[in-house]
Amino acid sequence: YLLGTVASQLGLGLVQMTILVLFGVYVLRVNWGHSVAGLALMLFLFGLAAVAFGVMLGAFTKTESQANSLSIMMGMALALLGGAWIPLEVFPQGMQTAVHILPTTWAMRGLSDIVLRGQGVADVLLEGSVLLGFAFLFFTIGVWRFRYE
Repeated sequence: YLLGTVASQLGLGLVQMTILVLFGVYVLRVNWGHSVAGLALMLFLFGLAAVAFGVMLGAFTKTESQANSLSIMMGMALALLGGAWIPLEVFPQGMQTAVHILPTTWAMRGLSDIVLRGQGVADVLLEGSVLLGFAFLFFTIGVWRFRYE
Protein backbone atom coordinates (compact mmCIF):
# COMPACT_ATOMS: atom_id res chain seq x y z
CA TYR A 1 0.00 0.00 0.00
CA LEU A 2 2.69 2.49 1.02
CA LEU A 3 4.89 1.73 -1.99
CA GLY A 4 1.93 2.14 -4.36
CA THR A 5 1.04 5.48 -2.81
CA VAL A 6 4.63 6.67 -3.07
CA ALA A 7 4.91 5.57 -6.70
CA SER A 8 1.63 7.24 -7.68
CA GLN A 9 2.51 10.49 -5.91
CA LEU A 10 5.96 10.56 -7.53
CA GLY A 11 4.42 9.82 -10.93
CA LEU A 12 1.86 12.59 -10.50
CA GLY A 13 4.56 15.05 -9.42
CA LEU A 14 6.73 14.17 -12.41
CA VAL A 15 3.80 14.67 -14.79
CA GLN A 16 3.09 18.07 -13.22
CA MET A 17 6.74 19.12 -13.46
CA THR A 18 6.92 17.95 -17.08
CA ILE A 19 3.82 19.96 -17.99
CA LEU A 20 5.27 23.05 -16.32
CA VAL A 21 8.62 22.67 -18.09
CA LEU A 22 6.93 22.16 -21.47
CA PHE A 23 4.61 25.12 -20.86
CA GLY A 24 7.68 27.18 -20.04
CA VAL A 25 9.46 26.10 -23.22
CA TYR A 26 6.62 26.39 -25.72
CA VAL A 27 4.48 29.19 -24.29
CA LEU A 28 6.79 31.35 -22.21
CA ARG A 29 9.97 30.61 -24.22
CA VAL A 30 11.93 29.70 -21.08
CA ASN A 31 15.46 28.43 -21.67
CA TRP A 32 15.94 25.48 -19.28
CA GLY A 33 19.62 25.10 -20.12
CA HIS A 34 21.37 22.67 -22.42
CA SER A 35 21.20 19.52 -20.31
CA VAL A 36 17.80 17.86 -20.56
CA ALA A 37 19.22 14.87 -18.67
CA GLY A 38 20.51 17.11 -15.88
CA LEU A 39 17.18 18.89 -15.59
CA ALA A 40 15.28 15.59 -15.57
CA LEU A 41 17.64 14.13 -12.96
CA MET A 42 17.28 17.10 -10.61
CA LEU A 43 13.49 17.23 -10.97
CA PHE A 44 13.19 13.47 -10.41
CA LEU A 45 15.39 13.50 -7.30
CA PHE A 46 13.67 16.58 -5.89
CA GLY A 47 10.30 14.92 -6.53
CA LEU A 48 11.51 11.78 -4.77
CA ALA A 49 12.71 13.79 -1.76
CA ALA A 50 9.40 15.70 -1.67
CA VAL A 51 7.34 12.49 -1.71
CA ALA A 52 9.57 11.01 0.99
CA PHE A 53 9.06 14.18 3.05
CA GLY A 54 5.31 13.69 2.64
CA VAL A 55 5.58 10.10 3.87
CA MET A 56 7.48 11.33 6.91
CA LEU A 57 4.94 14.08 7.62
CA GLY A 58 2.07 11.64 7.19
CA ALA A 59 3.61 9.33 9.76
CA PHE A 60 3.49 12.09 12.38
CA THR A 61 -0.11 13.21 11.80
CA LYS A 62 -3.37 11.60 12.82
CA THR A 63 -5.66 12.68 9.99
CA GLU A 64 -5.40 13.35 6.28
CA SER A 65 -6.52 16.94 6.92
CA GLN A 66 -3.64 17.47 9.34
CA ALA A 67 -1.18 16.00 6.86
CA ASN A 68 -2.47 18.21 4.02
CA SER A 69 -2.35 21.39 6.12
CA LEU A 70 1.09 20.64 7.48
CA SER A 71 2.49 19.74 4.06
CA ILE A 72 1.29 23.03 2.56
CA MET A 73 2.73 25.04 5.44
CA MET A 74 6.04 23.16 5.37
CA GLY A 75 6.24 23.36 1.57
CA MET A 76 5.86 27.13 1.67
CA ALA A 77 8.50 27.50 4.39
CA LEU A 78 10.94 25.17 2.60
CA ALA A 79 10.43 27.02 -0.70
CA LEU A 80 11.06 30.39 0.93
CA LEU A 81 14.09 29.32 2.94
CA GLY A 82 15.51 27.08 0.20
CA GLY A 83 15.84 29.80 -2.40
CA ALA A 84 12.86 29.00 -4.62
CA TRP A 85 11.30 32.45 -4.17
CA ILE A 86 14.22 34.63 -3.13
CA PRO A 87 17.87 34.06 -4.11
CA LEU A 88 19.88 32.79 -1.16
CA GLU A 89 22.48 35.48 -1.82
CA VAL A 90 20.17 38.13 -0.32
CA PHE A 91 20.01 36.25 3.01
CA PRO A 92 22.48 37.06 5.80
CA GLN A 93 25.65 34.94 5.68
CA GLY A 94 24.64 32.83 8.69
CA MET A 95 21.29 32.03 7.09
CA GLN A 96 22.97 31.11 3.80
CA THR A 97 24.97 28.49 5.69
CA ALA A 98 22.08 27.25 7.85
CA VAL A 99 19.71 26.55 4.94
CA HIS A 100 21.99 23.79 3.64
CA ILE A 101 20.07 21.43 5.93
CA LEU A 102 17.03 21.81 3.63
CA PRO A 103 16.40 19.71 0.51
CA THR A 104 15.02 22.72 -1.37
CA THR A 105 18.38 24.47 -1.04
CA TRP A 106 20.13 21.58 -2.78
CA ALA A 107 17.44 21.30 -5.45
CA MET A 108 17.62 25.01 -6.22
CA ARG A 109 21.40 24.89 -6.27
CA GLY A 110 21.38 22.03 -8.79
CA LEU A 111 18.63 23.57 -10.92
CA SER A 112 20.44 26.93 -10.93
CA ASP A 113 23.64 25.22 -12.08
CA ILE A 114 21.78 23.58 -14.97
CA VAL A 115 19.49 26.42 -16.02
CA LEU A 116 21.55 29.53 -15.26
CA ARG A 117 25.12 28.28 -15.54
CA GLY A 118 24.68 25.81 -18.41
CA GLN A 119 26.09 22.86 -16.49
CA GLY A 120 25.22 19.20 -16.99
CA VAL A 121 24.64 15.96 -15.10
CA ALA A 122 28.26 15.54 -13.98
CA ASP A 123 28.19 19.01 -12.44
CA VAL A 124 25.15 18.35 -10.24
CA LEU A 125 26.06 14.92 -8.88
CA LEU A 126 26.71 16.36 -5.42
CA GLU A 127 23.32 18.08 -5.29
CA GLY A 128 21.61 14.98 -6.65
CA SER A 129 23.35 12.75 -4.12
CA VAL A 130 22.30 15.02 -1.27
CA LEU A 131 18.68 14.93 -2.48
CA LEU A 132 18.86 11.14 -2.67
CA GLY A 133 20.19 11.13 0.90
CA PHE A 134 17.28 13.32 2.04
CA ALA A 135 14.84 10.96 0.32
CA PHE A 136 16.39 7.95 2.07
CA LEU A 137 16.34 9.71 5.45
CA PHE A 138 12.74 10.88 5.12
CA PHE A 139 11.53 7.46 3.87
CA THR A 140 13.34 5.71 6.71
CA ILE A 141 11.78 7.95 9.36
CA GLY A 142 8.36 7.76 7.70
CA VAL A 143 8.33 3.96 7.43
CA TRP A 144 9.68 3.59 10.97
CA ARG A 145 6.92 5.83 12.39
CA PHE A 146 4.15 4.68 10.03
CA ARG A 147 1.11 3.11 11.73
CA TYR A 148 -0.13 0.22 9.62
CA GLU A 149 -3.89 0.09 10.19
